[in-house]
Amino acid sequence: MSAVRFWTVTGLVVASLLAGYIGFRTWRDNPAGLAGPGKSVPLREIIARTDGVLDLAWVKRTLAIEKGAGLMTLDLPALQERLLASGQVHTAVVSRRLPDVLTVVMEERSPVLRVLGQEENGVRAALFVARDGAVFSGEGYEEMLTSGLPLLEGVALTPDASGRGFTRIDGLAAVSDLLGTARSAAPAIARSLHSVSLTRFARDRLIIVRTPEVAEILFGAHTEHGFFQQLARLDYILDELRGQPSPQPIRSINLSLGGRQVPVAFEPAVPAPGSGRTTRPSAPVAATRQPPATYIFFRP
Repeated sequence: MSAVRFWTVTGLVVASLLAGYIGFRTWRDNPAGLAGPGKSVPLREIIARTDGVLDLAWVKRTLAIEKGAGLMTLDLPALQERLLASGQVHTAVVSRRLPDVLTVVMEERSPVLRVLGQEENGVRAALFVARDGAVFSGEGYEEMLTSGLPLLEGVALTPDASGRGFTRIDGLAAVSDLLGTARSAAPAIARSLHSVSLTRFARDRLIIVRTPEVAEILFGAHTEHGFFQQLARLDYILDELRGQPSPQPIRSINLSLGGRQVPVAFEPAVPAPGSGRTTRPSAPVAATRQPPATYIFFRP
């Protein structure tokens, strides 16, 4: 009798633990299985919160939940993937609030640069790149904000594994730091930035910036001299060159070397058509030999 009682109690304990584990797995993976044979309560409201520009209408359109769908029958992981598929949403949490409310909390990516991509129909479209290198089409942004973003050059967009987006671009964290420092410390320079190239970033950790005034400005992401000091030197150099009696078009300013000197190269003078005089080109010209650089020295 003692053995019978022992094994009976042991069996009841094991069965209770097993039933609790199965119930927990069902509640976590398939809550609809706990709804029982009764009809699930229809979804009445969707509440969305975000730190960006996407509104409730975008959330409803993206989730595409059928009218009258029961709250407990919704596949939350699938709904979360729909929100993340756009690329503009960095993180999303979708949860139920019983008895009939679905809540969505999102964290969005902010655009750092514009980049030209190609859609499935072959039409070129303007896309955006975030600090983490994610590429997305972007919705809800004001034209005044996006039109002022520099254009990203020197990168090739490649489709990701899903085929619906693009692989991430390396180097955007450094570019984001450079642009952020420029906006806070040198707003005039930040507004003049036309494009950013990453053609030399992987090899030399150089960021190439183009402005209407300078064909090529090299910033170093590898040097101990941060972007603030490099921007301060750029501001000083531009002021000095603008004060010259006959300013010469600037080909390049290399701020990445650090130390006490900054090489500045100018466009070579070319003969004016039909005259013996020489003029300076307003745009970069091809030359087989790089013109000599002028070095501007700074105190240590």
